[in-house]
Amino acid sequence: MRRKMKYVVIGGGIAGVSCANEMLKLERAPELEVVLISSSSFVKSVENYRKVGHYGEKFDVNEADSSEIFPDQRFKFINDTVVNWDAQKKDIQLQNHEKLKYDKLCIATGSRPKLQNELGADPRFLFLRDTQSAEQLKHQLRSARNVLIVGNGGIATELIYELKNVELTWLVRDSWICASFFPEDVEKFIEKRLLDGRSDGKKHDGVQKHLRYSTSSVSHPGLSGPALGPDWCSTIDFGQISQKFTNRTVKILRNCVIENIETSGELSIEYLDRNNGTKNFLKPDLVIWAGGVTPNSEVWRKEESLKTTANGGISVNDACETSISDVYACGDVSTLTLSEVSSTLWNQRQLWTQARQLGEVCGRAMVAGAEEARMQNMYFELFSHCTTFFGLKVVFLGDYKPERQRAGNWKVVLRDTEEDKLVRCIVVNNVIVGALLIGETEMEETLENLILNKTDLEGISETFLEPRVDLDDYFD
Repeated sequence: MRRKMKYVVIGGGIAGVSCANEMLKLERAPELEVVLISSSSFVKSVENYRKVGHYGEKFDVNEADSSEIFPDQRFKFINDTVVNWDAQKKDIQLQNHEKLKYDKLCIATGSRPKLQNELGADPRFLFLRDTQSAEQLKHQLRSARNVLIVGNGGIATELIYELKNVELTWLVRDSWICASFFPEDVEKFIEKRLLDGRSDGKKHDGVQKHLRYSTSSVSHPGLSGPALGPDWCSTIDFGQISQKFTNRTVKILRNCVIENIETSGELSIEYLDRNNGTKNFLKPDLVIWAGGVTPNSEVWRKEESLKTTANGGISVNDACETSISDVYACGDVSTLTLSEVSSTLWNQRQLWTQARQLGEVCGRAMVAGAEEARMQNMYFELFSHCTTFFGLKVVFLGDYKPERQRAGNWKVVLRDTEEDKLVRCIVVNNVIVGALLIGETEMEETLENLILNKTDLEGISETFLEPRVDLDDYFD
């Protein structure tokens, strides 16, 4: 008779749930026991999964009770928090003092907003990360007039586009807006749409992605629950929230960094304008902090033999294995060493799609072995992400920024129309290595094929995006 195997997953976000689901799907033996531990009473799951091209994917994110997602009798859910870990003895200690043995461990504890521990107790600061903080946003916007948004990533971009009836100040440390996702030469295209904001009734592209929020979800005090789902803004009517005021203004402070925050008495934010070296002050009613995240790895880093990166992420290889035998990590808490990934067309980003993919790879490696996980894994061949920004469909393909190409060895081919469409490609030696598509361009699959096939565009490498060139016919 086979010995019962206990696989423990820490984290109820998409990565952890994807890992647990993959293990239960691949290993049918009754001796398997999968235990998922989460500080939130609800977990995230993927619904309505669909492919976009060869490598892209879209899905809805559902927040539900674990029993709805995992009816398998071999699955057990524990609503608690890990406070200690002994890698040699293969056991973890929970906040309720219970000790739990494991045969294999998956760490999928995600990340949290930077400075949340230092400023999170002040009600004038809001750290948007989980469903509870989204509910707090709705409440705090009812009385806020002057709102400061700090950060230059996806959440900040969505808020600038969506918020109504408030005076917005957007402080970014980069010299252009939306730098986390977009290159500088498309800023003009983006800025006009963000400053205009969402028109009433104008919704997102194609398939709307909704997260079913549950206000009854309970997290342990001081801890964040699983991160916000894609398109979380679509569930909030910002016009209805802030009816107290009627005007909307947006002021952008580029290339600026916060130097000091005074919270005693009136809130005062001192920042340095690196454009001219001057220091200035802001006195907002509410600060929405969307300035990046840090991995939730403190408990795990106590184990000295666990290798971590400079940002606190747990180092993993392309099978999600850590430096400790039988310990794996996936999602935002993990950092994949790029030298482990042969393709220069892929980069790790803190995205829902990658959390799901890495969770799947991790679960497969835990039950089937690292080599099997590598053989079945196509995700690292091409970076592909489909989302929505400023009301438009956006697709990122390959090394679109570019970040993994030799300096000076690439060129940009850009097509910008007066309509809500933009296509920007990175070309190296007549071969496309990355593409950014905004709007209904209907070119995603064509460009994906050109990138994957490494098609030589000699003769048209400067003109292939012009309307007169039919790429489908040219390469059939």
